[in-house]
Amino acid sequence: MDVRVSFIVPIYQSEPFLVECLDSLLALDFQERYEVLLLDFGSQDASERICTRYEREHPDVFRFIRCETNYGVSATRNLGLLWARGKYVSFVDSDDRLSKDFLSRLYPLMVKEDLDIVSAGYYLLGKRARRGYSRINRSGDGKDFLRRLYKDPLLKTRTFVWGKLFKASLLKENRIQFPTDLLSFEDLPFYYQCLLAAKKVRYVKTPLYYYRQSSASLTKRTRGVLESHLLAFEKGRDIIQKTDPSLFQELFGKKRLAITLQLRYDSHLDIRKGKERAEAKRECRKAVESLFGKEK
Repeated sequence: MDVRVSFIVPIYQSEPFLVECLDSLLALDFQERYEVLLLDFGSQDASERICTRYEREHPDVFRFIRCETNYGVSATRNLGLLWARGKYVSFVDSDDRLSKDFLSRLYPLMVKEDLDIVSAGYYLLGKRARRGYSRINRSGDGKDFLRRLYKDPLLKTRTFVWGKLFKASLLKENRIQFPTDLLSFEDLPFYYQCLLAAKKVRYVKTPLYYYRQSSASLTKRTRGVLESHLLAFEKGRDIIQKTDPSLFQELFGKKRLAITLQLRYDSHLDIRKGKERAEAKRECRKAVESLFGKEK
């Protein structure tokens, strides 16, 4: 039986939540064949032992790839794309988990509608699970979704690569890979490339992915988050300018509220107070100006 879907799971020091993640992948109520690629780059905890056990006990599902050197999540995912045998690809973070009907809901849509990308809603895992921001049902081509990213002040279309299915041929034929020169927010330029190439995209608001938002990421208050996000936006902007100059002018010809809000959200501006908040606002304004230029 051909492999229908390949899950790519980068692993580094993932012991605390790895079993929960792998159990959710094993419990999918999907009747077709799928594979889970476990790519461990240099973990020193029990991650390797856990992955080896799952591969030994469920060789029809799990494939374990181990490297002594940590080349980063982008390089890890790129290697996973080389190994993937499925017609469709999905990315899973090793501390997250899937709803058991993730594939049984999304895969039929991919096949029936010949989609390039389908995206589900998600839950944020903290002290309790709560609905995330992808709360829309929408279909269109990829460029329509790029326009929505820049016009939607409620940020209902996010640029994470997890919680989605991608047609493998879309990635291969357009030579789409993750940028290895970004330390964070590497999803954004990758997803921009996917949307630029995609003819048929669909968003489903039903939450089928559980994203673990750590307390460390929630309380991060350094300008480094804002700068890292800005670097990813700039790389995405350059990709659009090279690929579609007219779309570039449409998206970057003037400042967009959605970009301001997205930068503020990802740098956790709203939880700051006093002088710290004022300083963060100034940094956010500078970041937006570097993307669009100053408002006239």
